[in-house]
Amino acid sequence: MRCKFCGREMIKVVTPFRRPVKGEMLEVKDIEVYRCPGCGATFFPNETIKHVGRKTGERLLKVAKERGRIRDEKEHLRKMREKAMKDIEDAIRNGEIKKREDAPFKIFT
Repeated sequence: MRCKFCGREMIKVVTPFRRPVKGEMLEVKDIEVYRCPGCGATFFPNETIKHVGRKTGERLLKVAKERGRIRDEKEHLRKMREKAMKDIEDAIRNGEIKKREDAPFKIFT
């Protein structure tokens, strides 16, 4: 893979990923990224982005539980699904989304 900034060949490296999330420092250890030895640009592959996203979501749920905002994770996820369904139904009613008549109305997560 070539760097889009300087054109050099990028190398795959394993590095930790650190970002603040809701006042807590999130660290995902050992993620694979491509780094340019010339200019230092970093490229995150899609699978790395998905992995970091999952870990961020897990951390957010953990922090919310610790702070007493969520007692039951399954109940929280059920409520979130219901809210998403209601938002979609409202958008269809308002004409923002058009539903095909022959398509089943389901949300896949």
